Amino acid sequence: MQGWISGNQLMSLAQMTDLEIVQGCITKSLTPHNDHGLPIKPADVMIQHISNLEKEVMRLDELAWDLNGAEREKIIIEQIEPLQERLQDAQVYLKSIKTSNWDEFSLPTDRGIARCYSSFLINSRYTAEEVQRLLPKGPDSNDMEQPFQVEAKPARSTYAQEVNKKCREIATRIWERQPDFTIAAMVNHSEIIHQAKKPDGSPYSEMTIRNWIRDLCPNPKPGRRPNSLFNPISK
Repeated sequence: MQGWISGNQLMSLAQMTDLEIVQGCITKSLTPHNDHGLPIKPADVMIQHISNLEKEVMRLDELAWDLNGAEREKIIIEQIEPLQERLQDAQVYLKSIKTSNWDEFSLPTDRGIARCYSSFLINSRYTAEEVQRLLPKGPDSNDMEQPFQVEAKPARSTYAQEVNKKCREIATRIWERQPDFTIAAMVNHSEIIHQAKKPDGSPYSEMTIRNWIRDLCPNPKPGRRPNSLFNPISK
């Protein structure tokens, strides 16, 4: 069974910085993998970054439409528009590295995107065999955390999928009776709150629940303009 070492553990064991981990990927001495044990390419990092930016724009967009006057103007100018610019820059950059491998990659000059790569690779997984090659001596087994096993992830994923399914069933039932019920109100509905809990009993975030159910809403926002995610909100 394949043993995995996290990027944070790698930094501790090999005394490496985040930039040295990026450099290790570029020189192919390290191969980053996701939680399912699949190799990560440079474009994969940017695709995930763009997805996170889109979700944040969507969240702020929803928030702005619940505000009026100066508060709405402020969130548009100070948060939404700068975030949309970052999103556009990331989309342009993705096109330039779409087919690149790590040996063809160099850290971008844009500091925000560069930080995205270092953060992503720190949170990736690396094979124990690769990590041991980077150490002057093999790490003592007692000094290494229990290796991450790819089989451990699906159980958590299956649980989340089941919670997702139940929350969607609740939302569908309520919206059938009350089509004007807002997404924000649904996220905070007592039935949803009761259902949307992790195995340890802590609640899933409102953003997670919103992403689970938002496509079910029969009337997301009366009079809402189309494609609000990619167009600046009219003032």
